[in-house]
Amino acid sequence: MRVFIAAPASIANLGPGFDILALALQLQNDVRAQTRQDGTVTIDPGEGAPPSLRDSGRNLVTRSYELACDAIGVTDRGVDFTCVSRIPIARGLGSSAAATLSGVLAAVALHRAPWDEQAVIDCAAELEGHRDNVAAALLGGLAVCAPGIEAVRMDVDDDLRAVMFIPAQRLSTHEARTVVPTQFSREDAIFNAARCALLVRAFAQRDYATLAEAMDDRWHQPQRAALMPAIPRLIAAARAAGALGAALAGAGPSIVALSVRDHDSVTAALRREAESLQLSGDVMVVAPRNYGARVDLKP
Repeated sequence: MRVFIAAPASIANLGPGFDILALALQLQNDVRAQTRQDGTVTIDPGEGAPPSLRDSGRNLVTRSYELACDAIGVTDRGVDFTCVSRIPIARGLGSSAAATLSGVLAAVALHRAPWDEQAVIDCAAELEGHRDNVAAALLGGLAVCAPGIEAVRMDVDDDLRAVMFIPAQRLSTHEARTVVPTQFSREDAIFNAARCALLVRAFAQRDYATLAEAMDDRWHQPQRAALMPAIPRLIAAARAAGALGAALAGAGPSIVALSVRDHDSVTAALRREAESLQLSGDVMVVAPRNYGARVDLKP
């Protein structure tokens, strides 16, 4: 039996939505899982993957598959995984969520587990740790979630584009999270709550007049700028070039600028600013994705 899974990239936070908002993108990783009879779990992580990802004990696809099999109660779990990875790793684009979700979905499909979407999110988030990215990758569109509540989603304007500057240098989410405070002032909590509500309204009504202000944040971006000093200048350059709003992509180091018409000018501005900062990287323009991961099971 075989299953083919396509899981999309996603951008979490979008400014004030720290750990609760994420946007799915039209950029995906593909995973094929083929059952085998000897009980062994193997993985081919694809061309260009780091050698460590060939270790099934370290790869998130195989680890999440094993975790889901444990939860389902499956003992006969032999499978060969083959991956095609297009989502840049450790850049704030949800690569780990896509990998983890793929492993869970493979287990659910191959072993016919009667799991609903929330059960899939819960299992993947247990290993991956970022419920927002997992929810967006599974559900598509703009996902809203938090522990203890059911994840919900909404469609996003098809004309919207995410213009992303993706630095060559990686940054792990763990490292980026170490600088984020665990407590915030009442003033900062009100600031972020108001902008998070404004951000959801902007997406729901497709009214982008307030998007620049709605993507402002006091909880994590100022602190992470200490690790990535280019953040404020890249965001400012994108806004000056016509971006509707701009923010750190997830935990970084990538920057995302949202645009409807000015993709080319925002792209050029980000490239110029990166060059002036002597920051190597590339710019990618990607549409939002209003559908989540796809699963195709074949006998």
